[in-house]
Amino acid sequence: MIKLRLLLILFLILPYYGNSQENVYNLSWKKDLVIVGAGVGLQVLGDILKTNVEAPTLVEINALDPNSINRLDRDAISNNSTNAKKISDIILYSSLSLPVIAYVIPKCRFEGMAVGLMAVETILITNGITNISKGLSKRYRPFNYDPAVSIERKLEGEARLSFFSGHTSVTTAMSFLMATIITDVHPNIKNKYLIWSTAAIIPATIGFLRYEAGRHFPTDIIAGYALGASIGYLIPRLHKQKRVQVQTYGLTGLSLQFKLNN
Repeated sequence: MIKLRLLLILFLILPYYGNSQENVYNLSWKKDLVIVGAGVGLQVLGDILKTNVEAPTLVEINALDPNSINRLDRDAISNNSTNAKKISDIILYSSLSLPVIAYVIPKCRFEGMAVGLMAVETILITNGITNISKGLSKRYRPFNYDPAVSIERKLEGEARLSFFSGHTSVTTAMSFLMATIITDVHPNIKNKYLIWSTAAIIPATIGFLRYEAGRHFPTDIIAGYALGASIGYLIPRLHKQKRVQVQTYGLTGLSLQFKLNN
C-alpha cells in the first residue's frame, strides 16, 4: 500500500536541521539505525506475506456464511459505498503530508531532521506490521459476504486482506505522531485538547469510511487504530531528550538544567 520509495522521498524533501542543546529530540546513529532497520525488515516481511496471499476461489466464496461473523462485525457485510472508499483514499494519502505541519510552526521546524526521520520510522513500522497481519490472517473483507457484490470483485487478490485496516493504522500513526511532536515542543500550548481531539477524529473518520465502503469490519478498524496510536506516540518517546532540572531559590535564584542524551 505504502511503497518504500514514497517513504524515502518524504525523508529527502525534509530540510536538514542539526541537533543542538535546545532540541527536544535526540537522534543517534546507533538507536535510529536499529529502528529504521527494524522498520525495513517489517516492511519487507509484510510485503512478502501480503503478496503471497492467494486470491479466493469460487468454491471458497460460495462457502462463506454471514452467520459465522460475530455480532459486532456483521452489519459491515451490507455496506458498499464507492464514495466512502474514494474519500478514505484521499484522507490516507493526505495524512502522509502531516509532517509538513512541523515547518509551519517555527519551534517545530527547528526539529526538522528529527521530525522527518521519526515520520519515516513510524510509517515503516506501522505499514510493516499491518501487512504482516494481513498476510497471516487472510481474513475476507466484508463485501465477500454480500450477495449483491459481483463475483469478479470477490475473486480479486485483495479480497482476503481485511485484518487489519491499513488506512486506519497509517492515518492514526501519522496523526498521533504530529500531535505528540507539537505538544512535546510546546508543552504549555493552549487548547492542547483540541490538538489531540483532531488527531483522534481524523483516523476515526477514515475508519468509519472504510466500514461504510465494505472494506473492513469494525474489529479491523479498532485493531488498526490501536496499533497506529501506539506507534505514533511511542516513536517520539524513544527520541525525546532526557532532562533533569535542578532549582535552588535564594539570593541568586539559581536554576540549572542538565540534558541526558538517551
